[in-house]
Amino acid sequence: MKNWKVLCAMTLCAAVVLLGSGLASAADKPVTLVVSIRGLDNPYHANYKVGAEFLGKKLGLPVDTLSTEADSQKGIADIKAEVAKTGGNMVLNLDPNQAPDVVPIAKILEDAGVYWVNWWNKPDDVKVTNYKYWVAHITFDSVGTGYFNAKELFKTFKTPNKGKIIALQGLLANTPAIERFQGLQNALKEFPEVELVQWEGADWDRTKAYNATKAMLVAHPDIDGVWSANDEMAMGAIQALKEAGLAGKVKVNGTDGIPEIYDAIRDGFACSTVMQDSKYQAALGLAMSLAAKEGKLDVAKLDPKYRSFKIAGVEVTPANLEQVINDYVKNTPEYKLDVENLFDKFVEPAP
Repeated sequence: MKNWKVLCAMTLCAAVVLLGSGLASAADKPVTLVVSIRGLDNPYHANYKVGAEFLGKKLGLPVDTLSTEADSQKGIADIKAEVAKTGGNMVLNLDPNQAPDVVPIAKILEDAGVYWVNWWNKPDDVKVTNYKYWVAHITFDSVGTGYFNAKELFKTFKTPNKGKIIALQGLLANTPAIERFQGLQNALKEFPEVELVQWEGADWDRTKAYNATKAMLVAHPDIDGVWSANDEMAMGAIQALKEAGLAGKVKVNGTDGIPEIYDAIRDGFACSTVMQDSKYQAALGLAMSLAAKEGKLDVAKLDPKYRSFKIAGVEVTPANLEQVINDYVKNTPEYKLDVENLFDKFVEPAP
């Protein structure tokens, strides 16, 4: 019996030593920078990957890019698998497929102790401050974006600020789609001689926008402009306008800043876009999460306004087009991502 107790004690000691060495080994591994996006087919989303790799190269850290392919269940499952793969030694920058996805993802990350930043979508009743590892929810001033693009569109009418428009909405449950459309509504109130004769939801999709625009042109062939909630849908609308012989005569606006919209602005088919710099979004979200993980950013002591906030996009018109292309497309800005600069682009708190 004595020998058995000695053997058990020796086995337990060995197990503790092995476990301790395993933990030390896991801790010694570099932190993985992870981005979860809707897909790589849209240049806006693809630039999240570029931004993450920019930061990874700068810091010498590995990068993993997860793509939901517009499938919420896949997005949630992929994050869970990534947590298992890295042993939780990761930080995450998330652009969720839909707002409700945030709730199960938050639980996975809280349970694993993974710091993360969320962009664009979350349920209004979900509060970031109720979570320990959710560093921040960040979005753009989407109402301001919709308003700016509407005003730029109205200027292009044969009689400025007087005419008819049709509109293309994004996913109707998405917060940015709702807010950008609110910006359009605000502009319509300011310019009562502009009439919105019809709108359709096109789910951020180029093909759906093309079909929707073609159908609306049948009912309203005498429009003066097409308001679009993003660039992909704007490009679909431009194709429909080309086929109707109206491209250039009837202008379109966009939002996101994909390369094709810049060509459309240069060619006179589009009037404006607002660039959402997704390279910066990825780099910022990962830098914030990494600073929290390393103890450089005390999440619990952050002013609540910095836990959920809006930043400004880059407004693009023919006047500044070439400068924007040079600064953001041909080059990647040297983003300021030190702890003291993380909130430089803060505009106002977000819900």
